[in-house]
Amino acid sequence: MNIKSKTLDIVAITSSIICAIHCAAIPIVISFSSLSSLHFLTNPYVERSFISLAIIFVLVSLWPSYKNSHGKTKPLFLALIGFIFIALGRIEITELWEVITTVVGALLVSAAHFFNWRLLKTKDTTHQH
Repeated sequence: MNIKSKTLDIVAITSSIICAIHCAAIPIVISFSSLSSLHFLTNPYVERSFISLAIIFVLVSLWPSYKNSHGKTKPLFLALIGFIFIALGRIEITELWEVITTVVGALLVSAAHFFNWRLLKTKDTTHQH
């Protein structure tokens, strides 16, 4: 397996999980008055940074792995569904709606990178001589 692809998937898995934790925990943390100074974490720029990072990781990890290595669409499909959930979270229905859809979306993007990593690892071990 290409070290670059392996590293990108591990970083992408980690960042997606951190995003999910951020989205799930921030409303709870902000609700405590002594921690209200952490309100900057709900800044749209922080959210856009996480989403932008996730898109970059898909473009530099999942897509090339699909095209050049394993040819399996499952990681791309999971990432697409994850981004759809994240986009649905932008629809202002309730705060709980936003948290649930965004967390589910981030976990799906993380799962996409995990499956991509597994496919690359499996391909690497089956093609060694």
